[in-house]
Amino acid sequence: QLRFEAPDEKKFPALRLAREAGTIGGTLPAVFNAANEIAVEQFIAGEIRFDGIWNRVENVMQRHESIASPDLDAIVESDRWAREVALNESTK
Repeated sequence: QLRFEAPDEKKFPALRLAREAGTIGGTLPAVFNAANEIAVEQFIAGEIRFDGIWNRVENVMQRHESIASPDLDAIVESDRWAREVALNESTK
């Protein structure tokens, strides 16, 4: 028997961040994705703890000024920016 329940966003805060990025849209989903990729790489390398992944992503998302209707150049630039910011977070 299968039973489906609403996800617990307190246990899985990255779900909240993904939903926020999708709801706001614009360049924020690209920022979410880029920051997440960097944070996961840092976790795999042993540089941050598992819960550091969503913390890092949230910090980057909060610093981003989303562009509501971006062109491709804005999306690519937002991705580049988020990766740079996520990498620099580790040096703080």
